[in-house]
Amino acid sequence: MDGLERYGHGGDRWTAGERFGKEPDSFLDFSANINPLGPPPSVVESLQKAVSETELPLISRYPDPACRRLTHLLAQRLQVRPEEVLVGNGGAELIHNIYSAAAPRRVGVIHPSFTEYEQAARKRGLQISPLQTDWKRGFLPGREELLDWIREVDLAWVGYPNNPSGTLLSLEDLATAAEEAARWKTVLAVDEAFLDFLMESGEISLLPQLRKFPTTILFRSMTKFYALPGLRLGYAVASEEWIHRLRRWQTPWSVNGLAQLAGEAALQDREFEEKTWAWLARERPFLLEGLRLFPQVEVLPGKVNYFLLRLEGSLAGAESPSLWLQGELGKRGIMIRDASTFPGLDGCYVRVALRSREENQQLLTALAEILSSPGRAPR
Repeated sequence: MDGLERYGHGGDRWTAGERFGKEPDSFLDFSANINPLGPPPSVVESLQKAVSETELPLISRYPDPACRRLTHLLAQRLQVRPEEVLVGNGGAELIHNIYSAAAPRRVGVIHPSFTEYEQAARKRGLQISPLQTDWKRGFLPGREELLDWIREVDLAWVGYPNNPSGTLLSLEDLATAAEEAARWKTVLAVDEAFLDFLMESGEISLLPQLRKFPTTILFRSMTKFYALPGLRLGYAVASEEWIHRLRRWQTPWSVNGLAQLAGEAALQDREFEEKTWAWLARERPFLLEGLRLFPQVEVLPGKVNYFLLRLEGSLAGAESPSLWLQGELGKRGIMIRDASTFPGLDGCYVRVALRSREENQQLLTALAEILSSPGRAPR
C-alpha cells in the first residue's frame, strides 16, 4: 500500500515518519477524527493522581473486569439500566464481538463506511452484501433500498453519522430500518461513534426508543470526542439479552484501569462538552468555506468534525489524486486520510478532520501552495 493507511486507519504517525523522514510526533494530523481540545483536563488530573499514588497505584492493580463504576455512570447518563450497557476496549473490540455473538452468515455494509465492519466480516469468511451509495445523495441510501437490503442480511451496519461522509440518515428512516430489522430478525448495528459531536445528539439518537427495537444495538466511542485513542474506550447499548451475549465473547480485563478511570472523569466533565460544541460551531464553517475556495476540490459538508473531499480527477496528471495530495502534504508535515481505502470510493477522495483555527489555517495555506503551483492545476 503506497498510502499511510497500511494498517487500515488514519492517525499512523509512525508510518508517516518512515515515509517522509520526520519525527512521528512532528506531524499535524488531519487524518484521524479526534477532538483537538482533549483529553479533558479533569481526565489528565485523574490519571496523574492515580499513577502517582504511593501505596497502591492504579497500574499495580487488576482493573474491575465488569467496569462497574463506569457502567453505572453511563447508564445514569443515558437513562438506561446498567444491564443494557457494555464497556469495551474501544469500538473495535465491540465490533468484532458482535460477529461472534450474532453469528451472521451474510453481512450488510454500506459503501462507503468504516472499513472495520467489512474487514471483520472478511476475516471470518462471511458473505458481504454491499449497499452502494453516491456523492449526489450524500452517500445515504433511500428508504426503500435500505429496507430491501435489511431483509437480505443477518447483520446490517449503519454509520450514524457515517464515516467518511459525515452525513446521517434521518431519525425517521433509521427508526423504520430498526423496525424492519426486528420484523426480519436482522441485527441492526448502529455506529454512533461521532454522534456526541452534535449538540442535539440526544434528540436524534434511537436511544430513547431503543427498547422498541430488540434487534438493534448502538455502538458508541469515547475515543473520538474525549480524545482517548491511546487508551481505547467504547461501549454498546442494547437489550439485556444482547449485552449478555456480547459479554460472553469479551476478553477478560479487556478495559484497563486507566481507561476506566478516564471514562469516569470524562463523563462528569460537562464543561468540556460545551467547549467542544462551541469549537465545532466556530471551526466547521471556517474550514468549510476555506476548502470551497479551491476549484480543484468539492466538499461534502457532512454534520460532524470531518469533511470528505472529492478532488479533480486530472489533478496534476496524477493517477491517484488522493495519494498525490497526501504525499505533497506529508512532505510539509501534514497528514490527511486517503479515502480511496474506503470500499466504494476511488483515488479522487480524501478525508480531513477539523482542528484548531491555527491548524486549520495551516492546512489551507499548504493547500493553496500545492494547488496553485505551476503544473499542478487540473488539465
